[in-house]
Amino acid sequence: MEKNITTIKNILTFFLAILIVYLLSVLSSLLIPLVLALFIAIVLQPALLWFERKKWPFAMSLSFVSASTLGVLWLFGMLFYKTGQNIIEQKGYLLEQINYKLSGIIGWVNNFPGIELDSDNIVNIISSVMSYDWVLRSGGQFAGVLGDFTGSFFMTALYLIGILGGILKYEQYIRYLEEGDIEKEEKVLAGFETIKSSIVTYMKVKFFVSFLTGLSYFLICWAFGVKFALFWGFLAFLLNFIPTVGSIVASIPPLLFGLIQFDAISTIVFMMLLLLGVQIVMGNIIEPKITGDKLSLNTVVVILGLVFWGYLWGVTGMILSVPLLVLTKVILSQLPDAQLFVRLMGGGPDDD
Repeated sequence: MEKNITTIKNILTFFLAILIVYLLSVLSSLLIPLVLALFIAIVLQPALLWFERKKWPFAMSLSFVSASTLGVLWLFGMLFYKTGQNIIEQKGYLLEQINYKLSGIIGWVNNFPGIELDSDNIVNIISSVMSYDWVLRSGGQFAGVLGDFTGSFFMTALYLIGILGGILKYEQYIRYLEEGDIEKEEKVLAGFETIKSSIVTYMKVKFFVSFLTGLSYFLICWAFGVKFALFWGFLAFLLNFIPTVGSIVASIPPLLFGLIQFDAISTIVFMMLLLLGVQIVMGNIIEPKITGDKLSLNTVVVILGLVFWGYLWGVTGMILSVPLLVLTKVILSQLPDAQLFVRLMGGGPDDD
């Protein structure tokens, strides 16, 4: 009888997991801004506490922190937009360089029998992609993307202000929900503190390492004279939040622009080695040393989480994959039957 109950319980758990994944996918447009706002609010809670210790009125500190954060997020979006405009404005120079580079490569390729490529056709295709006419022809898609970004931004802003408005009183909320059960109350509070501590630790370390990575990319691109060096540095800073592959992807655009601008292959190789060196130093030396055992997750689990959340929620899911893994692990640690999964995910900040 007990065996049958266990089997039924496992089957129901399996179907529940499928249902949760389905809902995460279907409700992604609502959940992504909510989760993003929640993690940002957790990171910003120490700032609100600091203002509270300084005797600032709560309404004033909430307005200042919210406006500052949303202003920075909006400036990031504008940086992407302005850089795209600048690239289109310099289309003539870029196409001239691309044509020059392609002529030599295509001439070498055409030496093979049965192959006849025309560099002018390729350049014309690139020109059409980089033109305002193409943007206008794709106006419906462009408007849709812009609408999605604007909608997500305002939803995130609303969620963020709402969560920040109550995050300083989370202990009171938890005690109210679990009133009468002191043991469960303390367990839930300890779990939330673990989540908060782990996410804040991760975000602090990741922000510091990402800032150094972005600064290094900017200085390297600036020193070599690569166009849009500031943007490539910012892109490296942002993509470095994606574990494992983010900094590698961030290296591709500046190297492509280097190929367009520079004639000497040795210059490109030297620049590539410097960018690779930054990745190795930051990702394999500095970040693990700073993090230590405070946030220990199995590497395989991190990669699987990256794929899973990237599939469900795209780039945002990839950026949030590690905090979401931490959240998942803490929740599972509260379930006696899920301890095997907790051990498989690796040691955590609350482990002895």
